[in-house]
Amino acid sequence: MPTPVPSVWRSRDFRLVMFGGVVNDIGDWMLSLALPIFVFTETGSGRDTALVLLIELLVGVACGPMAGALVDRWDLRRTIIVTNVLQALTLMPLLAVNHDRIWIVFIVAALQALLIVVNNPASWALVPRVVTEEQLVQANAGFSAGGSIARLVGAPLGGILIATGGLTTVVWVDAATFLSIAIALVFLRAPTAPIQKSPDENEADDAGVIAGWRVIRTQPVLVGYLVAQSLAQLAFAMFPLVFIKFVIVELGGGGTEIGVIRGCAAFGGLVASVLITRAAQRANPALLMMWGYFGFALVGWTFINATFVTTALGVYLVLFALTGVPNATSQIGAQATAQRWCPPEIRGRLSGVMSAAGAIGAGIGTIAAGALVDHVSVIALFNGQTTMFFLAGFATLFLIVRRLDADT
Repeated sequence: MPTPVPSVWRSRDFRLVMFGGVVNDIGDWMLSLALPIFVFTETGSGRDTALVLLIELLVGVACGPMAGALVDRWDLRRTIIVTNVLQALTLMPLLAVNHDRIWIVFIVAALQALLIVVNNPASWALVPRVVTEEQLVQANAGFSAGGSIARLVGAPLGGILIATGGLTTVVWVDAATFLSIAIALVFLRAPTAPIQKSPDENEADDAGVIAGWRVIRTQPVLVGYLVAQSLAQLAFAMFPLVFIKFVIVELGGGGTEIGVIRGCAAFGGLVASVLITRAAQRANPALLMMWGYFGFALVGWTFINATFVTTALGVYLVLFALTGVPNATSQIGAQATAQRWCPPEIRGRLSGVMSAAGAIGAGIGTIAAGALVDHVSVIALFNGQTTMFFLAGFATLFLIVRRLDADT
């Protein structure tokens, strides 16, 4: 009988990192919702509103790999503390925004996106420093549950604050979330110094990116991870536009129905996180990733094609809540897979490359959805989008699971 794996919740460092992750996500959800709403309300321009969203993708593609290389050279705790303090400070120009100075929003959005592409790889690479390898699935299940809670809290809170207190209130509350994370991580005890494998790691930053990519290419599991996750990111990017048209055209709904249905996924994610936490000792993260994507496709196809039987809102609330289970399962498995099999000295660069690849996939998915949604049956397009998750599952099976089996 295997030795029980200690609960990650007993670790003070894990609790600090978990707290920081949840609070950071709440702040990100608040700002990501409040800024587009503010821009659209002030300008009435869909183009300007889309630009706020596009900036994050462009920064991810341009700066993600370099940011990951820098993270591998820096102390992770200090990096996260500094980026969160800077995120709080760079929000302050928003206090001067008005209808005639809307350009400030775009500058702040770019600065925030730049800090995020540094903060996220550092936060991701920090997790394996505060838990054991056997605790990675359990830890990522905890982060998944925290992410669902952050989504349930942050998105509505951002909408409520921008509607009742304006952008000024959002700025002060969001700044407080960033500063609270910085303060919490001051008390982290785990070693967070950079891991250097060879003297080459002290070369210029560009060499660091190249050296990291060379190592990634020699790791078949990591290449498979990038392929599977890129397919999934493409599907995720196509989803919002296709989903909106599906609810309006096929279900006869509007903004309320769209919001209510989407919110149900967070509940499914919470359920999956709890179940996976309980089974974490026996869970193979690569299999969680694979079955999560296959399950996502299966539930997605059921959701889409149920219109041939019924359009009752209650049915779609239940079905969409069910999508939260495979979604959380796939992402918990993906995070733990990469953290377990990525050499520790290049975790930042893997996260940076994934950020860039994901942004490219998201851009392709967004453009494809926009180009096709008015010319293709929404049910056919939605089925095609969901099939991308099926392909991500197959990529995980053949490029990760089977390769790991061959190595054992």
